[in-house]
Amino acid sequence: MIESQSTAHGAANGRAILNHHGESFGAWLRVQVDREGLVGQLVAGAKADRRFPRDGSPEDVRRHLAAMQAEGDLFEAVDEAEIDWRAY
Repeated sequence: MIESQSTAHGAANGRAILNHHGESFGAWLRVQVDREGLVGQLVAGAKADRRFPRDGSPEDVRRHLAAMQAEGDLFEAVDEAEIDWRAY
């Protein structure tokens, strides 16, 4: 995992958590347009939600979903997407 000095929205200590390609989880997630299933639903919701943490970490996304009282399945989608994001 790489940490950037940038001050991404919601990032701990003003540092964005980035994958090996320098992408935040929120930014990576929003371009996963060909995903199906729960991750596809999460992506669609992220693109439609103006308050979605676009430069946020997986934990930022989980907090956002919790604040929106999202269904439990979307939290599973975040878990699945996080694995893919970290491996990318």
